[in-house]
Parts: sequence; C-alpha cells; structure tokens
Amino acid sequence: MSAPVLVTGAFGQVGKRVTELLLSRGHTVVATDLRTDTALSAAEKLAGATVPGTLHTTFADLLDSDAVEALVDEHRPGTIIHLAAMFSPQSYRNPQLARRINVGGTENLVRAGQRLSTAPLLLFASSAAVYGSRNPHRHPERITADTPVAPIDQYGEDKVLAEGVITHSGLPHAFLRLGGVLSPDTTAGINTDHLVLIRATPGDNRLHGVDARDVAMAFANAADRRDSVNGKVLLIAGNGSYTHTHRDVEDAMFEAMGIGRLGPSASLPGDPGDDRGWAFTGWFDTSESQALLDFQQHEWPETVAWIAEAQPRLLRTLLRTTGPLLRPAIRTALAVQRRFEHRGPYADPWTLISSRYGPQALARGVTANSAPEPGV
Repeated sequence: MSAPVLVTGAFGQVGKRVTELLLSRGHTVVATDLRTDTALSAAEKLAGATVPGTLHTTFADLLDSDAVEALVDEHRPGTIIHLAAMFSPQSYRNPQLARRINVGGTENLVRAGQRLSTAPLLLFASSAAVYGSRNPHRHPERITADTPVAPIDQYGEDKVLAEGVITHSGLPHAFLRLGGVLSPDTTAGINTDHLVLIRATPGDNRLHGVDARDVAMAFANAADRRDSVNGKVLLIAGNGSYTHTHRDVEDAMFEAMGIGRLGPSASLPGDPGDDRGWAFTGWFDTSESQALLDFQQHEWPETVAWIAEAQPRLLRTLLRTTGPLLRPAIRTALAVQRRFEHRGPYADPWTLISSRYGPQALARGVTANSAPEPGV
C-alpha cells in the first residue's frame, strides 16, 4: 500500500478538489486545514463521497510545531501537498502574521518531514507573485522556469522565502507556481480588499488564468509522478485560451455574474515606461509543465460557464435585468474614486496598495538565499 498524501489547506478552492481527485484514485489522503465553517462543510462533503480512497480529516494550525510534528509522525506521508497560506490582499493587512504562516508554517512542515525515515516529496503551491512587476512592453516574452524572481509585494516575497526553506531542506520537492486561479469560489470570495487589488491592477496587465480543477489535476498528477517532477519549477496556468488582459478577465467575471462587461474605461492602463507600474500576472510558458503533468483539461469558455452556472439564478437574473443601469453607474463610481485618490493617467498599482495598507505591503528586499534553513 502506498504511503498517504498529506494535503495542507485541504478545504480551499484547490485543496478540496485535489483531495477529491486523490481519493478517486484510491489514495489515502490526510486532509488538514484550520477549523472554520467553510472547512467543516467541505470536509463533510468529501467524507460523504463514494470513492475508493480513504480520507483522514484533521484540523491543525501549521504554526503549532508540536501539532505538525505529531500529525506527520502519525501518518508518515509519502507526499505532502502544501497549499495552506495567508494570501494577498488579506496578507497586506498583517504581514507579520502572514510571514509566520507562509514561511514559519512551511519551516514547521519541513522539519516534521525531515524526521521521517523516508523523505516525503513536498509539492509547494507557489505563485506568479514571485516574479514581481511585469512590464509587457519591456518584457514581451513569456515567463519560464528560468525567469529570475523579483517579488515586489509582501506575499510574493513570502513565497520566495518559503521556496528557499524547501530548497535548503534537502527534501525531494517541486514548486508549482500558479497563475490566476479561477473557480466559483473566486467570485464568491470577493471582498473590499480584493476590490482594491482589482482597481490597482492595470487594465492592460497580462493575466494568465487557470481553472482550479486543472490546478488540482496538476498537483494530483505530480503526486503520482515523483521521479519526473523532483527538483522542478513548474508553471501552472491554462492553455492558450487563458491568456488575457486583466480587463478582459474582470469583464468576463462580471458577465458571468450577470452584470455584463464594464469595458476599457473601468481600468487605468499601465505605464509603458515604468517597470514598477505593473502587477505580477504575466503570461506563462507552460510547455514543460503540461508535458510532465498533462493537467490542462479545460478551455476558457468552460471556466467562464462554470462560474456563471454557480451564481444564484435569482441574483443573476436580477443583475442581468439591471445591468444596463449598473454598468454606467459602476464606471462613474470608479472614475470618481480615482479622482478622489488623485490617481494619474496610469494605474501605478503599488503606490495605491502601499497608500492603502502601508509600506509593509511591499517587499522588503530579502531573497530565498536569506531564508533560514529549517532548524536554524
């Protein structure tokens, strides 16, 4: 019998889907997350599924090193899929806690894995945020596994540091750097912090999306292909149909919700002459990751339809009916807000984000090489 797969963040938008996939393949899955109403609901649904695999649910805080050690010692996983994190933009509000979770939690997990007689494969969910601001006018090429990391925000820096912890650990591992993950959870989870990030991003910024079901497939296939992925940096994004601008993706999501497309005037453009004036969602070269993991199962229209079908029917009907009035009202409100914030002709996203959350939302200039080795 193969060793269990431990999934952290097992009840989030990717975690619950990769857990379901692994169970359908007959794996024993140890699913862990923080105890919340959402996690409890997802765990209950997974536990009720008729699948050949075995599910062990446990709620643990990755900041509790003793609990993490006990969890790993008890189940002795052969693979750890590490999805748990404090994500941006929420992480901008408390970067110290975010670093403890994103880096310190990874250190605890690594130390526990190092105790096992057979080293587990650690599959880490990293992010496009590690690449920092990507000016498409100066960097028209696609991002590859060899593109240098240059995080501009706190979250991207956390991911670089966590990658450094894993690299120094000596454990077999792979980094799966994710593009813009999309699912019905994406629109359901939008709050005021997300709206700030949406407004901050240049409308013509490149965004390489990926269906959350395809991300789950990438992790599940990586777990089954240990020798092929060990030591790799794998870029996880959709096929060619998922390469869009931020404005196009946002409009597609508004259309899926029933409001309709806001159009170009809803966003400010990026400054072609400013390398810091862009967000971190460039387009990926996914040729190697697709060849190794065969994860790109969906097309862009399928993802948009999935999100649209998940919207409450009554609400979507109401939004479609009122859309002709809502769209110009939203565009006007956005323009007024930009004037109130004294924004210029360009988006200048990091100035807006640092003014809203403080300079702690930006990267501090540390690198993966300055990350402490586990146990130090």
